[in-house]
Amino acid sequence: MDGIPVSKIAELRKAAGLTQRQLADTVSVTESTIRNWENNRSGIDMFVAISRLCRALDCQPDDLIEFKPVSEDSDADA
Repeated sequence: MDGIPVSKIAELRKAAGLTQRQLADTVSVTESTIRNWENNRSGIDMFVAISRLCRALDCQPDDLIEFKPVSEDSDADA
């Protein structure tokens, strides 16, 4: 991966026919966060790291995390 990382989120969002607000609501972040991601003002380092992890592990981003059900008696900080 050579060169300067540039966000493609705006391009993909527009192709999906979504506004920044709609995308923000869908992914549970603020519209400002979406705007910052699209303009390379924040988050780009995280996206680069995820991309590198996926290449190194030959996986997709969804493979990196798992959502487990939360039970009432589980310790959320554990």
